[in-house]
Amino acid sequence: MDFIQHTTHWVKGEIFEATLFGSFGLLTIVCSVLFWKFGETPNSKAVILPFAIVGLFFLVTALSGIASNKKKLVQYKEAFQKDPFAFVQSEKKRVENFQYLYKITILIASLSFAIAIGFFLFTSNHLLRAIGLALIVFGATGLIIDHFSKVRADTYYKALTTEIGSRP
Repeated sequence: MDFIQHTTHWVKGEIFEATLFGSFGLLTIVCSVLFWKFGETPNSKAVILPFAIVGLFFLVTALSGIASNKKKLVQYKEAFQKDPFAFVQSEKKRVENFQYLYKITILIASLSFAIAIGFFLFTSNHLLRAIGLALIVFGATGLIIDHFSKVRADTYYKALTTEIGSRP
């Protein structure tokens, strides 16, 4: 198997992940609209804006990720054709450079959960609790997406190091 296939699998996985992320964002926006249309309680009215904001964030992030990864797919193939070994080395460095982001996601999710718990423990304000729910959705979604992304990144990194190690 030509090494570029590993990269292609990686990028297609990122596109798939972004598609799921965007779909969840769209679903969150739809839920917000449904709460606006049919919600009659103060709690259902309060979640409209927080859910719409989180859903919009997910959707915009996903669309950006899909577009950039489709461009990268073409660029990666061209770079690999020019100099396969230099491409593999640059990819190894690139993957090493973004590993810290997985820890940041855990910190952001933890902070989101802590704020949400604080809103539920210390206030009965409908809007703050709705923001808390949106933060829980935000944090949990980030953890889910990064859980699968980290596994793909680790697999790709292993393929990179194996490829570099197999070169004379």
